[in-house]
Amino acid sequence: MSELTTSDNAASQRRAAATVTVALALVALEIYSFVEGNRLQRQQPLIKLGAGPLVGMWNLRVTAKVIPVIAVAAIAVIGLPVVAAKMRQAAAIAVTAITGAVFAWALAASDGWAAVIKPVTDRTEYWAGLKNAKPAGQYLRTFIDQQKFYSVHVRGHPPGFTLLLMLMRSIGLGSAWAAATVSFIGVGLAVGGVAVTVQRIAGADVVRRCLPFLTLAPYAVWQGTSADAFFAGVGAVGIAALAIAMTTPRRRLEVIAGLVGGLLLGWLCFLTFGAPTLAPLVLALAWRTRRIRWLLPALAGVGVVVGLFAINGYWWLDGLSNTRKFYREGTAQFRPAFYFLWANLAVFAIAIGPTALAGLTRMISIKRSALTVIVTGALACVFVADASGLSKAETERIWLLYMPWVSLAGGALVTAGRRVYVWLGLQAMTAIVIQMILISKW
Repeated sequence: MSELTTSDNAASQRRAAATVTVALALVALEIYSFVEGNRLQRQQPLIKLGAGPLVGMWNLRVTAKVIPVIAVAAIAVIGLPVVAAKMRQAAAIAVTAITGAVFAWALAASDGWAAVIKPVTDRTEYWAGLKNAKPAGQYLRTFIDQQKFYSVHVRGHPPGFTLLLMLMRSIGLGSAWAAATVSFIGVGLAVGGVAVTVQRIAGADVVRRCLPFLTLAPYAVWQGTSADAFFAGVGAVGIAALAIAMTTPRRRLEVIAGLVGGLLLGWLCFLTFGAPTLAPLVLALAWRTRRIRWLLPALAGVGVVVGLFAINGYWWLDGLSNTRKFYREGTAQFRPAFYFLWANLAVFAIAIGPTALAGLTRMISIKRSALTVIVTGALACVFVADASGLSKAETERIWLLYMPWVSLAGGALVTAGRRVYVWLGLQAMTAIVIQMILISKW
């Protein structure tokens, strides 16, 4: 018994030491990022941070409009653990996904209804230039040649999202509100996709522990009316389909799910050039399941999408090369690579919130769990994106692809009794505070 006690004490001491070390490193990282970011902004305004290392402007706003989001957060904090524990799993995932979209909406609306669609109608965004867009076929064939004439966000991405907005317009959904709704649909898809993946890879008990943490997180501030929230949803559902293919004993379902996953992730490549950075997460899931038969139908799905775009005049590699040129010639030229290598991580830490960070330190002692494999794969995606040099600031928006996956770390914390409410409340409070003190572009 004494040997067990000694072993437990040693493990507790290691966890405590790891927690303190990580906390001190994060504090140093945040201080450096804020101090140096504001110094750079003063020296070179074209760096366009404003609230370095975050993009935006500091502005405290305490009005009655924040009451609805506080109410939504309180209901979610109290209700989601019960929903996750008591409801049928499919229903629990659906309720959690809807709650995530409502929370993001409430955060955006805390500055007024106009603030919800302001990012959509901004002249730098997709929807603003839609009225002058050519017919879809011509638009796609001439995209690379005409790319320099498009708005900043269109110029910095493949043409997939604009094509989606064109399709919506053709069926009578061409309003700014319809375009904004796409982002909130993406929030729900991200929650559902991540949850299904966890259920397939780690099991029902783990997904029930993690579900509430997929809804309440500071990154919800940047999900509202950001196209990247939709990209994250498409990526999460695509990976969930691959997770089903990796775990099902039925060959037909394996082929169908692999094909669907490939089609979705192939489409994601034409929504954002960041799509390939999700590869480490997919590889981590494949390593965990020791299954590779899904790979052929998945590659076939990706190939179909790439081929369709190529046939219609858009070759992905040419688009990437052209976009990198515009990226180097734009605001990125004023943003020093060394600073943003670290500042990006500081922003990511803020966005995933204190609960996810605490969960990451807890995972040090449970290295072999399925949940740890998923979160580690997602962190590898972050590091690949950071090292690429193509993420200089704006990662609070760009890295929404990875944030829900890392927020799963909250499920590694002790969630029995009242502690789950404390950790969830801390996440919700952090999101609301950020929303009240920062005016973001998204």
